[in-house]
Amino acid sequence: MLTLVWRTDAHMADDAPASRTDDWTETVLGKLEQVGEIARSVAADAVIDGGDLTHIKSPTRNSHHLVRRIAQVQAEYPCPTYSCIGNHDVKYGDYSNIGEGPLGVLFEAGVLHRLYDGHEAVFEAGGVSVRVAGIPYHGVHYDLNRVSTITKGSEDYLVVAAHLLASAQGGSMFEGEDILKYGDLANLDPDVWCFGHWHKDQGVQTIGGKKFVNIGSLSRGALSMDELTRKPSVAILRFDGKGVSVEVRHLKVEPPEKVLDLDRRVRAEARDLTMDAFVDSIKTTLKGRPDESLLAKVQALKDTPDEVRERATGYLEKAGAK
Repeated sequence: MLTLVWRTDAHMADDAPASRTDDWTETVLGKLEQVGEIARSVAADAVIDGGDLTHIKSPTRNSHHLVRRIAQVQAEYPCPTYSCIGNHDVKYGDYSNIGEGPLGVLFEAGVLHRLYDGHEAVFEAGGVSVRVAGIPYHGVHYDLNRVSTITKGSEDYLVVAAHLLASAQGGSMFEGEDILKYGDLANLDPDVWCFGHWHKDQGVQTIGGKKFVNIGSLSRGALSMDELTRKPSVAILRFDGKGVSVEVRHLKVEPPEKVLDLDRRVRAEARDLTMDAFVDSIKTTLKGRPDESLLAKVQALKDTPDEVRERATGYLEKAGAK
């Protein structure tokens, strides 16, 4: 049997997201250590990383200490780690800048191995061969040629690790970024598709005999409901003469109330409600006073806090409204 461990979107950084109350760096390093322990326990042939190992795109805002600590943890792994490139791994989200950031340093130091474009990995064990190819993040509109031209060779199983949005439904994200549809990919050569980039846990699905592994980020940096309920996990991919099996294994993490600023979530929800009420109030006022100027209508909103009306008035004045 040949075994690979999949992880993605660790988002290592020197500073914690605003929603976290713990030591973010040490917490995420602890998760990476757990991945190494799992790899050892299952006698993994390799760990595959789906990208966004680091979070801050600007190279100068990642300390040498951070890169050293990542290298130290990776050096304890019982097998090599192959990494795709995520949008947060590189300056401006452009992977041609890979040489300037932490991931580029880790590649050059041999701590991690490249997994994108012409850099692929081939494994053989127990009479089974597995080839792994990577598709890096390359913009909000995906080059489908990168996806469709990864074809099978002499290997028994072909795996693709991609830092791209994908789901059973497909379509596009509200920011305009493409979302690949599983059904379209099921007609292509790869036997297993592993996706990073989307932090949401969409689980593991089998469509047309192909496996789709989309289990979300190792990190919980936001206060959305998905972040509060999601359990960071890795996927253990096992290959033998009978086929491919995927086991999802949860990492040990602190409960949300211990590491996330839940009061901040309450405050954010209160702000959202205030803004919704403000918008509704504007809509009502606009309909009732069609002949008044926009500024006069906003200033006449009696049930809206003074601070909100003043800020809205300032924005309108800057925009030249009368």
